[in-house]
Order: sequence, then C-alpha cells, then structure tokens
Amino acid sequence: MRKASAILLSVVLLALLAAQFSGCEKYVLPELSISPDTLRFTAAADSQQIVVTTNVITTLYPDRTDSWIRANPEWLDASTTVFIRVSENPGSQPRKATVPVKSEALQRSLVVIQEGAQTDE
Repeated sequence: MRKASAILLSVVLLALLAAQFSGCEKYVLPELSISPDTLRFTAAADSQQIVVTTNVITTLYPDRTDSWIRANPEWLDASTTVFIRVSENPGSQPRKATVPVKSEALQRSLVVIQEGAQTDE
C-alpha cells in the first residue's frame, strides 16, 4: 500500500510540475495605430503631437535624408504622445516625408508636409 501511495504521489507531483511549465505564456495580439497620420507645418520651425497606440515595442525613425524631421521619443513600448519637430524650411518649395512607425509585426506611416518659405517678389 505504501508503494502504491508513493507512486501515486509521484505521478501527481509530476503532473503538477508539467502543468506549471506548459501554457504559461500568453500570446498578445500586437496593436499599432497613429493619430493623426498626416501633419502639416508652415515653413517655420515647429512641433506637433501624434498619439501612438501600441502594446509592443515600436520605433519612429525618419529617413536620414529627411534630417529636418525629429521624433521624440523615437521608440516606445506602450501608448504615448510623440512630438514631431521640423526645422525651418528656408527653400521656397514645400517638402514632404514619410516616417515609418513600425513594430516587429506591424507598420504604419506618418506623412509630414512642410510649406516652403514665402519669397518677396
């Protein structure tokens, strides 16, 4: 009887141990949205805000050729407000850039448009 009890106890303990290590991880469905998805600026240096709604690590990296745009913060791991800053546009032509907002699985785009400087003619 003792041997049967010891075997039964061992089986129960092994089952509990196996249950503890299986199914512990829960998959989180990634979310990523931005609002607004387009920002318009005058030719002057300025900043505006967007709201990034996410539950995964997300980055905002303007292309290096678009050095007139900065995002702060450039990465986040929860929903937050992001400040988009542009430098002054001294040229008369408007400029436009697309900033990728991406996580490992999802990508959105922020379009930034800045007017050209007014010229006296």
